[in-house]
Amino acid sequence: MAIGRRTRAGLWFAIALACFLLITCPSFMLFTAWTSAITLAEANQRYPGQVDPNWRGVADYHGRPNEWGLGTIAENPVGFAACSVVLCLAFACSMFCAYRSHRLSRERRAEPDG
Repeated sequence: MAIGRRTRAGLWFAIALACFLLITCPSFMLFTAWTSAITLAEANQRYPGQVDPNWRGVADYHGRPNEWGLGTIAENPVGFAACSVVLCLAFACSMFCAYRSHRLSRERRAEPDG
């Protein structure tokens, strides 16, 4: 069974939206939190007595220290690089699928009726 251009455009759009919502947004949130993580020494200076010495890294959420289990970028460069690659690839996939959807919609509009 052949799939029409309108259906294919909708499928490409659905894939783009799913990729963006399920992969790009969560990896962006992880990426931004990772870039703001601080070391235990710096956290102890900012928040004396509030930081557990067993934490790997510290995230500052609205002025309160919280444990950041992934450590800082310097402590876990491979994990940060993997997160960055996933973010870039997911964003590129979302943009490609959105482009394909737009191109198919534009081709459908350019077709003569009949």
